[in-house]
Parts: sequence; C-alpha cells; structure tokens
Amino acid sequence: MKRFVVVSGTDTGVGKTTISVALLAAWARRGWTVRPCKPIETGISDRSVGTDAARLAEAVGLVESQTAIMRFSLPVAPEAAARAEGQAIDPDQLIAQCQQLPGDRILIEGAGGLLVPIAPGFVFADLVQALGASLLVVGRTRLGTINHTLLTLSEAARRSLPIAGIVLNQLSDDKGPEDEDNARLIAQHGGLTPLGPFPWSPQQDAQTLAALAEQHLPIAQLFAQSFAGAASV
Repeated sequence: MKRFVVVSGTDTGVGKTTISVALLAAWARRGWTVRPCKPIETGISDRSVGTDAARLAEAVGLVESQTAIMRFSLPVAPEAAARAEGQAIDPDQLIAQCQQLPGDRILIEGAGGLLVPIAPGFVFADLVQALGASLLVVGRTRLGTINHTLLTLSEAARRSLPIAGIVLNQLSDDKGPEDEDNARLIAQHGGLTPLGPFPWSPQQDAQTLAALAEQHLPIAQLFAQSFAGAASV
C-alpha cells in the first residue's frame, strides 16, 4: 500500500522545493527511498531550467521526466493556467496518475497552499484527502507567517488532514524582530510546534541542503510521521 506525504506551503514562494529536496536527499543518505513528484507546475516553458520537478528528481537520482506530470506556461494557479491553454485538469485522472507512481513512499510537492485551485470544485487539499496523504506544511520565518500558518492548520483540521510537521524556512540571511516569537506563537495558538528554522543557504544543491537538514531538522521523526500516519485508499 502506497503512503503519501504532500508538501504544501502556507503561501507561494515559501521554499517548498528547498525543504522537499533537503528531506529527500537526507532520507536517501540513510537508505530510505522516497519517490518525489511535482504533479502540476506552472510558469514552465520548453526553455525552463532548474524547475521544481528537475530539482526533486536530482535529489534522488532521477530525471525530470520521472517527476513531472502536468506543466503549463502561465505562472498562475493550475486551474487558470490550464484554462489559458484551452485545457482542463481532470481531478480523477490526476489522482490516478499520483497513485500509479512507482514506489511505496511518495512525496508530492504541491503548488502554493492548500486552497490553490486545480479544477472547478477541486483544490490541493482535495488531492491530499483523495490520496489519504499526510501533510507537511512549509512556511516562511518572517512577518505574516503566524496568520498564514494558523489558517493552513485550521483548514487542515477542518478536513481532518494528518500533519506530519511544520517547517519554518528562512528565505534570506536577513532576520527581523518577529523571528524570535513566530514559532512560539504558532505553537501556542495552533497546537503544533514548528520545526527549524531551516537556514538560508546560497547553495541550493541537494547535498548542501541534505547536510543542513541533518543539522536543523529531525530527519527520522519527519520520515516516520510523513509515511506512518496515512495510507492511500
């Protein structure tokens, strides 16, 4: 039976791919095989390099075509990006394609947050539910993360989505006065203590990120919580 974890952001641009690559590479170092997938990626052209799908693939020794399912050129929400190309995403087909991925443990990287539209009446949270997946939430360390993270946790609780963890990601080497209290306040008001912070690194290769993950994240705990709590139907 396949087990899924979906990496979802509290917002766009919070570092989902960075955290996904770090964990995939760190888990691989320990001999724990996890198959990554970026089912929908927008803002992609034939000339795009360093795509999210490519970075996920590189972290575990695959090629980009093995981690990408759907790609659209317009850098907008998947539903709008598909419509701009005269297409529509079929949720049932997307679910089936994820379920048919090789391997027993699958990491799915979402696009933006839980309520990003994929198709009419279908958002990323619906994909999490359909796959019976656990949820790994990635948020920024800076101002605004408390509200965005608590809203994400609230929606996850409303849908009874199991949380594998929350990782706060540092997007630059700058720090603000709010950084000291964000994790504490999220824990106090949301009931879950964020992990990290995962530090900013100008080097974004898989091995550098894996080393940082080993230093700053509970790798074994995240693996267990990602794949022990939820199973696909």
